[in-house]
Amino acid sequence: MQLTERFSLTTWQYWRIVLALAAKDIVDAVKNKTTLTMILGLAMILLTVQALPLMLKLDSRPTIAIYDAARTGTADTLRQEGAVRVIELRNAAGPVNAAVETSSPLVAVALPEGWENSTGDLTIEGFMAYWVPEKTAGPLISQVEQALTAVTGRTVTIQTQTVYPTLENGGHTIMVALGLVLTTILITAILVPHLILEEKSTHTMALLRVSPASINQILLGKGLAGAVYGILAASVLLAFNLSMIHLWTIMLPAIIGIVLFGVGLGLLVGLLVENEGAVQMWVGLLAIVLMFPLMIAFVGTDKLPTWVQQTIAWLPTTAVFDLIRLSFGNVWLPELVWPKLTAVLVAIVLVFAAASWRLRSWES
Repeated sequence: MQLTERFSLTTWQYWRIVLALAAKDIVDAVKNKTTLTMILGLAMILLTVQALPLMLKLDSRPTIAIYDAARTGTADTLRQEGAVRVIELRNAAGPVNAAVETSSPLVAVALPEGWENSTGDLTIEGFMAYWVPEKTAGPLISQVEQALTAVTGRTVTIQTQTVYPTLENGGHTIMVALGLVLTTILITAILVPHLILEEKSTHTMALLRVSPASINQILLGKGLAGAVYGILAASVLLAFNLSMIHLWTIMLPAIIGIVLFGVGLGLLVGLLVENEGAVQMWVGLLAIVLMFPLMIAFVGTDKLPTWVQQTIAWLPTTAVFDLIRLSFGNVWLPELVWPKLTAVLVAIVLVFAAASWRLRSWES
Protein backbone atom coordinates (compact mmCIF):
# COMPACT_ATOMS: atom_id res chain seq x y z
CA MET A 1 0.00 0.00 0.00
CA GLN A 2 2.81 2.36 0.91
CA LEU A 3 4.68 1.50 -2.27
CA THR A 4 1.59 2.31 -4.39
CA GLU A 5 1.10 5.69 -2.72
CA ARG A 6 4.78 6.53 -3.12
CA PHE A 7 4.73 5.60 -6.82
CA SER A 8 1.62 7.71 -7.43
CA LEU A 9 3.13 10.69 -5.65
CA THR A 10 6.39 10.36 -7.54
CA THR A 11 4.56 10.14 -10.85
CA TRP A 12 2.52 13.23 -10.02
CA GLN A 13 5.62 15.17 -8.99
CA TYR A 14 7.37 14.15 -12.21
CA TRP A 15 4.55 15.40 -14.43
CA ARG A 16 4.02 18.50 -12.30
CA ILE A 17 7.56 19.54 -13.16
CA VAL A 18 6.94 18.78 -16.85
CA LEU A 19 3.75 20.86 -16.82
CA ALA A 20 5.51 23.75 -15.06
CA LEU A 21 8.28 23.71 -17.66
CA ALA A 22 5.73 23.53 -20.47
CA ALA A 23 3.84 26.51 -19.06
CA LYS A 24 7.09 28.49 -18.93
CA ASP A 25 7.88 27.57 -22.54
CA ILE A 26 4.39 28.51 -23.73
CA VAL A 27 4.82 31.98 -22.24
CA ASP A 28 8.39 32.31 -23.52
CA ALA A 29 7.25 31.39 -27.03
CA VAL A 30 4.85 34.32 -27.08
CA LYS A 31 7.69 36.70 -26.17
CA ASN A 32 10.03 35.29 -28.82
CA LYS A 33 10.25 37.37 -32.03
CA THR A 34 10.90 34.29 -34.17
CA THR A 35 7.80 32.62 -32.80
CA LEU A 36 5.68 35.72 -33.35
CA THR A 37 6.91 35.98 -36.95
CA MET A 38 6.07 32.32 -37.51
CA ILE A 39 2.61 32.73 -36.01
CA LEU A 40 1.94 35.69 -38.31
CA GLY A 41 3.07 33.62 -41.29
CA LEU A 42 0.77 30.78 -40.31
CA ALA A 43 -2.05 33.28 -39.85
CA MET A 44 -1.54 34.25 -43.49
CA ILE A 45 -1.91 30.58 -44.45
CA LEU A 46 -5.17 30.40 -42.50
CA LEU A 47 -6.37 33.60 -44.15
CA THR A 48 -5.52 32.19 -47.59
CA VAL A 49 -7.58 29.07 -46.91
CA GLN A 50 -10.56 31.16 -45.82
CA ALA A 51 -10.15 33.98 -48.35
CA LEU A 52 -12.50 32.61 -51.03
CA PRO A 53 -15.40 31.82 -48.63
CA LEU A 54 -15.06 35.28 -47.09
CA MET A 55 -15.11 37.00 -50.49
CA LEU A 56 -18.12 34.99 -51.64
CA LYS A 57 -20.05 36.17 -48.58
CA LEU A 58 -19.79 39.73 -49.90
CA ASP A 59 -22.41 38.76 -52.51
CA SER A 60 -25.60 37.92 -50.62
CA ARG A 61 -27.43 36.51 -53.63
CA PRO A 62 -28.12 32.74 -53.72
CA THR A 63 -25.75 30.76 -55.94
CA ILE A 64 -26.74 28.26 -58.62
CA ALA A 65 -24.35 26.03 -60.55
CA ILE A 66 -26.22 24.92 -63.67
CA TYR A 67 -25.62 22.37 -66.39
CA ASP A 68 -27.99 22.74 -69.34
CA ALA A 69 -27.82 19.64 -71.53
CA ALA A 70 -30.10 21.33 -74.11
CA ARG A 71 -27.80 24.38 -74.43
CA THR A 72 -30.77 26.78 -74.31
CA GLY A 73 -28.91 29.74 -72.84
CA THR A 74 -30.81 29.55 -69.54
CA ALA A 75 -27.63 30.38 -67.61
CA ASP A 76 -27.18 33.60 -69.58
CA THR A 77 -30.80 34.55 -68.97
CA LEU A 78 -30.36 33.97 -65.23
CA ARG A 79 -27.33 36.26 -65.24
CA GLN A 80 -29.27 38.99 -66.98
CA GLU A 81 -32.11 38.72 -64.46
CA GLY A 82 -29.56 39.13 -61.65
CA ALA A 83 -31.61 37.44 -58.93
CA VAL A 84 -29.01 34.70 -58.45
CA ARG A 85 -25.27 34.32 -58.91
CA VAL A 86 -24.67 31.85 -61.75
CA ILE A 87 -21.91 29.30 -62.36
CA GLU A 88 -22.30 27.65 -65.76
CA LEU A 89 -21.15 24.03 -65.98
CA ARG A 90 -19.91 22.34 -69.15
CA ASN A 91 -20.48 18.61 -68.58
CA ALA A 92 -22.90 16.20 -66.95
CA ALA A 93 -20.54 15.50 -64.04
CA GLY A 94 -20.31 19.22 -63.31
CA PRO A 95 -23.24 19.54 -60.86
CA VAL A 96 -21.93 16.86 -58.48
CA ASN A 97 -18.38 18.22 -58.62
CA ALA A 98 -19.57 21.80 -58.11
CA ALA A 99 -21.57 20.83 -55.02
CA VAL A 100 -18.67 18.84 -53.56
CA GLU A 101 -15.95 21.40 -54.24
CA THR A 102 -17.75 24.59 -53.25
CA SER A 103 -16.59 26.73 -50.33
CA SER A 104 -19.97 28.45 -49.90
CA PRO A 105 -23.58 27.17 -50.01
CA LEU A 106 -24.93 26.65 -53.52
CA VAL A 107 -27.43 24.52 -55.40
CA ALA A 108 -26.05 22.62 -58.39
CA VAL A 109 -28.72 21.57 -60.91
CA ALA A 110 -28.86 19.65 -64.18
CA LEU A 111 -31.41 20.54 -66.86
CA PRO A 112 -31.97 17.36 -68.92
CA GLU A 113 -31.71 17.23 -72.67
CA GLY A 114 -34.99 18.10 -74.39
CA TRP A 115 -36.51 19.79 -71.36
CA GLU A 116 -37.39 22.86 -73.45
CA ASN A 117 -39.70 20.79 -75.67
CA SER A 118 -41.86 19.50 -72.81
CA THR A 119 -44.70 21.29 -71.07
CA GLY A 120 -46.10 21.53 -67.56
CA ASP A 121 -44.21 21.50 -64.30
CA LEU A 122 -40.48 20.76 -64.48
CA THR A 123 -38.73 18.55 -61.94
CA ILE A 124 -34.94 18.54 -62.12
CA GLU A 125 -32.02 17.00 -60.23
CA GLY A 126 -30.16 19.12 -57.74
CA PHE A 127 -27.09 18.59 -55.56
CA MET A 128 -25.99 20.23 -52.34
CA ALA A 129 -22.94 19.81 -50.10
CA TYR A 130 -23.46 17.80 -46.92
CA TRP A 131 -22.24 20.61 -44.67
CA VAL A 132 -24.92 23.14 -45.67
CA PRO A 133 -27.30 23.43 -42.65
CA GLU A 134 -31.02 22.77 -43.13
CA LYS A 135 -31.94 26.33 -42.15
CA THR A 136 -29.80 27.55 -45.04
CA ALA A 137 -30.62 24.77 -47.53
CA GLY A 138 -34.41 25.24 -47.49
CA PRO A 139 -34.53 28.98 -48.33
CA LEU A 140 -31.65 28.56 -50.81
CA ILE A 141 -33.49 25.86 -52.78
CA SER A 142 -36.69 27.91 -52.76
CA GLN A 143 -34.91 31.00 -54.12
CA VAL A 144 -33.25 29.01 -56.89
CA GLU A 145 -36.55 27.35 -57.80
CA GLN A 146 -38.20 30.78 -58.05
CA ALA A 147 -35.39 32.10 -60.25
CA LEU A 148 -35.63 29.09 -62.59
CA THR A 149 -39.41 29.34 -62.67
CA ALA A 150 -39.15 32.99 -63.71
CA VAL A 151 -36.80 32.36 -66.65
CA THR A 152 -38.36 29.09 -67.92
CA GLY A 153 -42.01 30.09 -67.54
CA ARG A 154 -42.70 26.75 -65.84
CA THR A 155 -42.99 25.73 -62.20
CA VAL A 156 -39.61 24.23 -61.33
CA THR A 157 -39.09 21.75 -58.50
CA ILE A 158 -35.58 20.69 -57.50
CA GLN A 159 -35.08 17.21 -56.06
CA THR A 160 -31.85 17.69 -54.12
CA GLN A 161 -29.32 15.04 -53.16
CA THR A 162 -26.64 15.45 -50.50
CA VAL A 163 -23.11 14.84 -51.80
CA TYR A 164 -19.85 14.10 -49.97
CA PRO A 165 -16.23 14.53 -51.13
CA THR A 166 -13.88 11.62 -51.86
CA LEU A 167 -10.15 11.35 -52.54
CA GLU A 168 -10.95 11.79 -56.24
CA ASN A 169 -12.34 15.31 -55.82
CA GLY A 170 -11.96 18.10 -53.34
CA GLY A 171 -12.07 21.81 -53.98
CA HIS A 172 -12.31 23.68 -50.69
CA THR A 173 -11.88 20.53 -48.61
CA ILE A 174 -8.45 20.01 -50.21
CA MET A 175 -7.47 23.55 -49.22
CA VAL A 176 -8.60 22.95 -45.65
CA ALA A 177 -6.68 19.66 -45.44
CA LEU A 178 -3.55 21.27 -46.88
CA GLY A 179 -3.83 24.21 -44.48
CA LEU A 180 -4.22 21.91 -41.48
CA VAL A 181 -1.16 19.84 -42.32
CA LEU A 182 1.03 22.83 -43.17
CA THR A 183 0.17 24.95 -40.15
CA THR A 184 0.33 22.10 -37.65
CA ILE A 185 3.61 20.54 -38.69
CA LEU A 186 5.37 23.84 -39.33
CA ILE A 187 4.51 25.38 -35.97
CA THR A 188 5.57 22.25 -34.05
CA ALA A 189 8.70 21.43 -36.07
CA ILE A 190 9.93 25.05 -35.93
CA LEU A 191 8.86 26.11 -32.42
CA VAL A 192 10.30 23.18 -30.45
CA PRO A 193 13.92 23.47 -31.72
CA HIS A 194 13.82 27.24 -31.22
CA LEU A 195 12.76 26.69 -27.59
CA ILE A 196 15.67 24.29 -27.09
CA LEU A 197 18.13 26.57 -28.87
CA GLU A 198 17.05 29.56 -26.77
CA GLU A 199 17.81 27.63 -23.59
CA LYS A 200 21.27 26.81 -24.97
CA SER A 201 22.06 30.34 -26.18
CA THR A 202 20.96 31.99 -22.93
CA HIS A 203 22.70 29.30 -20.86
CA THR A 204 19.52 28.60 -18.92
CA MET A 205 19.80 24.96 -19.98
CA ALA A 206 22.75 24.58 -17.61
CA LEU A 207 20.70 26.10 -14.78
CA LEU A 208 17.83 23.74 -15.51
CA ARG A 209 20.21 20.78 -15.49
CA VAL A 210 21.21 21.50 -11.88
CA SER A 211 17.58 21.97 -10.85
CA PRO A 212 15.33 19.05 -9.78
CA ALA A 213 14.22 18.75 -13.42
CA SER A 214 15.85 15.99 -15.49
CA ILE A 215 16.79 16.45 -19.14
CA ASN A 216 13.86 14.22 -20.07
CA GLN A 217 11.46 16.50 -18.20
CA ILE A 218 12.98 19.59 -19.82
CA LEU A 219 12.51 18.18 -23.32
CA LEU A 220 9.05 16.80 -22.50
CA GLY A 221 8.05 20.29 -21.39
CA LYS A 222 9.23 21.80 -24.67
CA GLY A 223 7.52 19.07 -26.66
CA LEU A 224 4.30 19.66 -24.74
CA ALA A 225 4.53 23.42 -25.39
CA GLY A 226 4.97 22.72 -29.11
CA ALA A 227 2.01 20.34 -29.05
CA VAL A 228 -0.18 23.00 -27.41
CA TYR A 229 0.64 25.50 -30.16
CA GLY A 230 0.15 22.84 -32.84
CA ILE A 231 -3.26 21.85 -31.52
CA LEU A 232 -4.19 25.53 -31.13
CA ALA A 233 -3.28 26.24 -34.78
CA ALA A 234 -5.30 23.23 -35.97
CA SER A 235 -8.24 24.21 -33.75
CA VAL A 236 -8.41 27.71 -35.23
CA LEU A 237 -8.68 26.38 -38.78
CA LEU A 238 -11.10 23.63 -37.74
CA ALA A 239 -13.30 26.22 -36.02
CA PHE A 240 -13.83 27.98 -39.36
CA ASN A 241 -14.72 24.68 -41.06
CA LEU A 242 -16.40 22.76 -38.26
CA SER A 243 -19.50 21.89 -40.27
CA MET A 244 -17.39 20.16 -42.94
CA ILE A 245 -16.03 17.49 -40.60
CA HIS A 246 -18.20 14.40 -40.83
CA LEU A 247 -15.99 11.62 -39.42
CA TRP A 248 -14.29 12.80 -36.24
CA THR A 249 -12.99 9.26 -35.68
CA ILE A 250 -10.61 9.93 -38.58
CA MET A 251 -9.98 13.65 -38.07
CA LEU A 252 -8.88 13.49 -34.42
CA PRO A 253 -6.26 10.70 -34.84
CA ALA A 254 -4.96 12.50 -37.94
CA ILE A 255 -4.48 15.80 -36.08
CA ILE A 256 -2.93 14.12 -33.03
CA GLY A 257 -0.65 12.13 -35.32
CA ILE A 258 0.69 15.12 -37.24
CA VAL A 259 1.17 17.09 -33.99
CA LEU A 260 3.20 14.25 -32.43
CA PHE A 261 5.23 13.80 -35.61
CA GLY A 262 5.98 17.53 -35.75
CA VAL A 263 6.97 17.59 -32.07
CA GLY A 264 9.26 14.59 -32.61
CA LEU A 265 10.92 16.33 -35.55
CA GLY A 266 11.33 19.49 -33.50
CA LEU A 267 12.98 17.61 -30.63
CA LEU A 268 15.32 15.81 -33.02
CA VAL A 269 16.39 19.04 -34.73
CA GLY A 270 16.77 20.81 -31.39
CA LEU A 271 19.09 18.06 -30.13
CA LEU A 272 21.11 18.04 -33.36
CA VAL A 273 21.84 21.75 -33.81
CA GLU A 274 23.75 24.34 -31.83
CA ASN A 275 22.93 27.65 -33.58
CA GLU A 276 20.16 29.57 -35.35
CA GLY A 277 21.60 29.02 -38.82
CA ALA A 278 21.65 25.27 -38.35
CA VAL A 279 18.02 25.31 -37.18
CA GLN A 280 16.96 27.18 -40.29
CA MET A 281 18.94 24.81 -42.51
CA TRP A 282 17.48 21.67 -40.97
CA VAL A 283 13.93 23.00 -40.88
CA GLY A 284 14.25 24.13 -44.51
CA LEU A 285 15.53 20.70 -45.52
CA LEU A 286 12.70 18.97 -43.66
CA ALA A 287 10.19 21.33 -45.24
CA ILE A 288 11.43 20.36 -48.71
CA VAL A 289 11.43 16.64 -47.95
CA LEU A 290 7.97 16.62 -46.36
CA MET A 291 6.15 19.50 -48.05
CA PHE A 292 7.17 18.99 -51.66
CA PRO A 293 5.50 15.54 -51.85
CA LEU A 294 2.48 17.09 -50.15
CA MET A 295 2.23 19.73 -52.85
CA ILE A 296 2.54 16.99 -55.49
CA ALA A 297 -0.31 15.12 -53.79
CA PHE A 298 -2.27 18.39 -53.80
CA VAL A 299 -2.06 18.81 -57.58
CA GLY A 300 -2.41 15.05 -58.27
CA THR A 301 -0.06 12.10 -58.71
CA ASP A 302 -1.87 10.28 -61.52
CA LYS A 303 0.86 11.00 -64.10
CA LEU A 304 3.73 9.90 -61.86
CA PRO A 305 5.29 6.40 -61.91
CA THR A 306 3.58 3.89 -59.63
CA TRP A 307 6.55 3.56 -57.27
CA VAL A 308 6.67 7.34 -56.81
CA GLN A 309 2.93 7.43 -56.04
CA GLN A 310 3.32 4.66 -53.45
CA THR A 311 6.31 6.37 -51.82
CA ILE A 312 4.47 9.68 -51.56
CA ALA A 313 1.36 7.98 -50.16
CA TRP A 314 3.36 6.49 -47.26
CA LEU A 315 4.95 9.74 -46.14
CA PRO A 316 3.38 10.98 -42.87
CA THR A 317 2.38 14.40 -44.23
CA THR A 318 0.60 13.00 -47.28
CA ALA A 319 -0.96 10.20 -45.20
CA VAL A 320 -2.44 12.78 -42.79
CA PHE A 321 -3.49 14.92 -45.76
CA ASP A 322 -5.52 11.98 -47.12
CA LEU A 323 -6.92 11.10 -43.68
CA ILE A 324 -8.22 14.63 -43.19
CA ARG A 325 -9.85 14.51 -46.62
CA LEU A 326 -11.44 11.15 -45.75
CA SER A 327 -12.87 12.69 -42.58
CA PHE A 328 -14.98 14.98 -44.78
CA GLY A 329 -16.62 11.96 -46.44
CA ASN A 330 -19.45 9.75 -45.28
CA VAL A 331 -17.84 6.30 -45.48
CA TRP A 332 -15.28 4.87 -43.03
CA LEU A 333 -13.19 2.62 -45.30
CA PRO A 334 -10.77 0.41 -43.30
CA GLU A 335 -8.69 -0.41 -46.38
CA LEU A 336 -7.97 3.31 -46.80
CA VAL A 337 -7.83 4.49 -43.19
CA TRP A 338 -5.74 1.81 -41.43
CA PRO A 339 -2.73 1.81 -43.80
CA LYS A 340 -2.48 5.60 -43.57
CA LEU A 341 -2.81 5.61 -39.78
CA THR A 342 -0.13 2.92 -39.67
CA ALA A 343 2.17 5.05 -41.81
CA VAL A 344 1.75 7.99 -39.42
CA LEU A 345 2.30 5.80 -36.34
CA VAL A 346 5.48 4.26 -37.81
CA ALA A 347 6.80 7.74 -38.64
CA ILE A 348 6.12 8.93 -35.07
CA VAL A 349 7.93 5.91 -33.57
CA LEU A 350 10.92 6.39 -35.88
CA VAL A 351 11.33 10.11 -35.24
CA PHE A 352 11.04 9.74 -31.44
CA ALA A 353 13.46 6.81 -31.55
CA ALA A 354 15.95 8.99 -33.44
CA ALA A 355 15.44 11.82 -30.92
CA SER A 356 15.96 9.36 -28.04
CA TRP A 357 19.19 8.08 -29.62
CA ARG A 358 20.44 11.62 -30.08
CA LEU A 359 19.55 12.48 -26.48
CA ARG A 360 21.63 9.57 -25.17
CA SER A 361 24.57 10.65 -27.35
CA TRP A 362 24.13 14.25 -26.22
CA GLU A 363 24.10 13.34 -22.51
CA SER A 364 27.20 11.16 -22.86
